[in-house]
Amino acid sequence: ICGQARLGGASPDSREGSRASLGGSLGGSEGRRAAVLIAAAGVIGFFANGCEHTAATWLSPYGVRWCGLADERMAVMTSNYWTSMSAGRVAWAVGSSFVKSAWPVLLLNIALCSIGSLLFCSTSEGALLAAALSLGVGVSSIFPALVSLPAELRVEMTPQRLAVLQLMASAGEMLCPFAVGILFQMRMYSSFGPALTGMQAVAFTALATAFFVFRTPQPSYRPIRPADAVFH
Repeated sequence: ICGQARLGGASPDSREGSRASLGGSLGGSEGRRAAVLIAAAGVIGFFANGCEHTAATWLSPYGVRWCGLADERMAVMTSNYWTSMSAGRVAWAVGSSFVKSAWPVLLLNIALCSIGSLLFCSTSEGALLAAALSLGVGVSSIFPALVSLPAELRVEMTPQRLAVLQLMASAGEMLCPFAVGILFQMRMYSSFGPALTGMQAVAFTALATAFFVFRTPQPSYRPIRPADAVFH
């Protein structure tokens, strides 16, 4: 009987305790990964919406005051910016069912926003038009892709987490145009392009952080089998 007990290894109670301990550690790890994801998504949403509304608010004054373009030309350019954004959102609505992963969509969006932001550092009308179109398409589908990312990674999107994303996005669309407006009040019109580029740099850093965190494989629970018993 003693030999059989030793053959069985640890007692049932100790095995259950080990399972509970391992399950708790895995649960804590999943909780940390979920927190990283929501934090990264919040940062991306903050600067995506901030960039969108900053460009919409200050594109025309930037073109008139710094680039020397007429009000009529900048009015048309602003309209093209909104048109490209609307076209991007229609494209997302039509093609989102065919998208298998939100990662490349978010990367493409941030890349287009970065290209547009860098082009805003130029003062030529052609560069400004290309920047407006690129930025409009880039910001068009960032937030829908962010909302779909947790489900792809099997992270539950609770009402509280969705509220965090919405609040971060709303804060970005309020604070970013305000900050750039202060720079314009100080006649620092040339800061428009660099400010937008800095927003994209932070958004890309947040996206890369979340990607590498979820790319790291996590340990999985494996029940103790009789063959794993230790002979004494």
